[in-house]
Amino acid sequence: MFVDSSQLYDAIYHFKNYARECERLRELVDEAVPDARTLLDVACGTGEHARFLREHYAVDGVDINEDYLRAARLKNRAGNYWAADMTDFDLGRTYDVVTCLFSAIGIVKTFERLERAIECMARHVRRGGVLIVEPWFTPDRWSAGKLLVHVAELGGDQVCRMSLSGRKGVTSILVYHYLRGTPDGIEHYSERIELGLFSRDEML
Repeated sequence: MFVDSSQLYDAIYHFKNYARECERLRELVDEAVPDARTLLDVACGTGEHARFLREHYAVDGVDINEDYLRAARLKNRAGNYWAADMTDFDLGRTYDVVTCLFSAIGIVKTFERLERAIECMARHVRRGGVLIVEPWFTPDRWSAGKLLVHVAELGGDQVCRMSLSGRKGVTSILVYHYLRGTPDGIEHYSERIELGLFSRDEML
């Protein structure tokens, strides 16, 4: 599907400063594990973080989206990438650092699956290593009814994404609508994403 496209993903998130994020991540890693050499990025997406982290670590990745993994392998040819669910994978090895970035942890939706994901990732951290998880919104910080618009170029096409936030209990809902303008006309796509809202105590 178009909405699962790695090209679309990278185009829409062109505003995201991956370089600065990776600098901050390195500061955290240097403080916790000064001798870190290996890193596993869980829910690695298209591998944009690895483009910057590969200069300092041997970076591998896990993601459930095969198209994203193909893009990640091109950006980090020295890395190993596996298709897997973050709540249930076993790579048979451990790393100095395991990360789960860009609030991808929210996709587990429930506290039970959150625990399974953290346990699974922690099993891949070597003794003395560190697990770093970037959280999604806490329940008290999520706002329903918020509209956001992002515009990007994809090849020679113009793409616009409008998102509307919603909520059902402790689940945040994002409804995305995409317009893609081509020389042959305008195409429309949509998707709905649900992410769990976990409190700080639940994450800890």
